[in-house]
Amino acid sequence: MNKTIEVDVAVMGSGVAGMGAAYKLANAGGLKIAVFEKYPAQGGAVSNCPMCFCSTPDTPEAQKSAYEVLGRFSNYTANMGLVSKVIKYSSEFPDLFLNQLKIEAPLVVNRPPEEYGTQRGYTMGHANGLDVGDIYFVNGRGQGHAFALVMLRMRFMLEKKGVDFYFSTPIKKIIRDSETGKVTGAIAYDKEGNQIDIKCKALIVASGGISGNIEMMKEEGVLNTKFEDAYKDGGQVMITFPDSCQDGDGQKAVWEIGGRKTGFAISADPEVPNPGVRVGPNTPWLNANQIKIIIEQPYLRVNELGNRFINEEMSNNHTAMSSSLMLNCPNMACYMIFDEDTAKALGEKVEDGYVYFVFKGVSVQNIRGQMDEAIAKGNKHMCHFDTIHEVCEYMGINENGLKKTLEKYNKAAETGIDEAFKTNPMYIKPVREESGHIYCFRILAGGYDTMGGLAIDENANVVDRNNLPIEGLYAGGDMATASLYGNPPVNAGGTVYGSMTTGMLAGDSAAAYVKGEC
Repeated sequence: MNKTIEVDVAVMGSGVAGMGAAYKLANAGGLKIAVFEKYPAQGGAVSNCPMCFCSTPDTPEAQKSAYEVLGRFSNYTANMGLVSKVIKYSSEFPDLFLNQLKIEAPLVVNRPPEEYGTQRGYTMGHANGLDVGDIYFVNGRGQGHAFALVMLRMRFMLEKKGVDFYFSTPIKKIIRDSETGKVTGAIAYDKEGNQIDIKCKALIVASGGISGNIEMMKEEGVLNTKFEDAYKDGGQVMITFPDSCQDGDGQKAVWEIGGRKTGFAISADPEVPNPGVRVGPNTPWLNANQIKIIIEQPYLRVNELGNRFINEEMSNNHTAMSSSLMLNCPNMACYMIFDEDTAKALGEKVEDGYVYFVFKGVSVQNIRGQMDEAIAKGNKHMCHFDTIHEVCEYMGINENGLKKTLEKYNKAAETGIDEAFKTNPMYIKPVREESGHIYCFRILAGGYDTMGGLAIDENANVVDRNNLPIEGLYAGGDMATASLYGNPPVNAGGTVYGSMTTGMLAGDSAAAYVKGEC
């Protein structure tokens, strides 16, 4: 006989969005709440969480400026009612994280509202459209990112408030009444494979992305490359932990009952695959060397045809780079190429504004030695030779195409005018064999997870194929970002700003629905 669990609201996923939902549900009072997590411990982005968060102050000036920036960010194709509420919820972050959870923020970057949208989001790495508030850099514990500690303390707080957590218990199916159209429950399985029937009045889906499901990524157009192995555990281009359980269960369960499907994107952060680049397994902030700093520099990038494809100044806009690789480059790959003169210059100083805040360093020493060490471990995504021909032969780049590109690129370095991509001439570094050596890195579209799959309305209600809300069903987090940033969400990475807020909104909306207050 199947086990039955009866609750007022069930939450699918214990990542940032799921915890935000459970927090609001617990604060509503009088509700029986259960969180179901497929991972043995807290899952979602908790394993790969940020070191900082963005919060828009609750002032008319800040709220309006953030609204306008985010509106332009999606060309107003996002659900703008949702955008407004997300901005408002973000203003609660400092009190929740710093005061209630006692997390330390040793550095706060206060952004004037009139300057929102004028620099990289989170000061570095993200699109300017995510520059919508003050940035709080928070302390973690050990070598983990800070938000893992935030989420752990949040879980302890919620357990004290009576929220039940069921780990290693994935929800696989959503129950929708055929007559009323309401969601009335779900089916989950425990770690022994026994079925659990969940009866609930509302369900919140916050189960993350699909980066652990290679076949689904290919089916949904996220993955199309001959370098497929780099997207599996150990390759670390999709820098989630092994067996991350990001398998698309939530998206598939919602689609099965009529939920609208949105496009997908890779969240951010283009990467040179392992081995020998990051300390494994899949720990993106623990680097084995300075290769991440090198590929952050705004120098020449070409696709395998040998053609440039983007203004290289975008190298510190991770979402722009990953999305361009996914959408515009054969096999989702590009090749960063520079010569010995540039390598020597990096030994003196890297470019200002082109070191992501996670990775410290003001210069890059012994580039050749660092590459050789990774190559010795079996890495075939980097090389250095004396000639362009050898680089092209090893990496599979069209030699004629690259030589034509270099002719124009080197001329742009001489004239200071980049007619093709308008890159600032200070970043155009000529690539010449006469320098003595040529370096090359293969960079693939990567990130923490995938974004997208589900559409929600301004109350975080999941909508059907006619954009009508499915009663009793809500969603938040990375899977719902197409409604916040535009469909497909190729312009935005996974952030606390988008995930926690939509989760909080889903929690408040579900509580109001169950209590008959809406």
